[in-house]
Amino acid sequence: MAIVTRRHESMQYDGTNGTAVAEWLDGAYTISSDTGVQLMLLSSEGSRKVIPAGGWLVRDASHELVWYGTAAAYAVQWTAVGGG
Repeated sequence: MAIVTRRHESMQYDGTNGTAVAEWLDGAYTISSDTGVQLMLLSSEGSRKVIPAGGWLVRDASHELVWYGTAAAYAVQWTAVGGG
């Protein structure tokens, strides 16, 4: 029996790539603040997402943000199966 899941993709905020992260989210969020220590994203509805440097973001096949958090939480909750 195969184990299957819906496709998700992840990207890490490294403190220097805030613009790339926002672009990766296809314009659903704008950068409110990017200090290099944390990235604050703002949605059009006004919700804020704060991602620490080294933190990860996960989007679904529709490119919607479904999860974000620290590297430690990412390591516990997600498993990478392929690349690129």
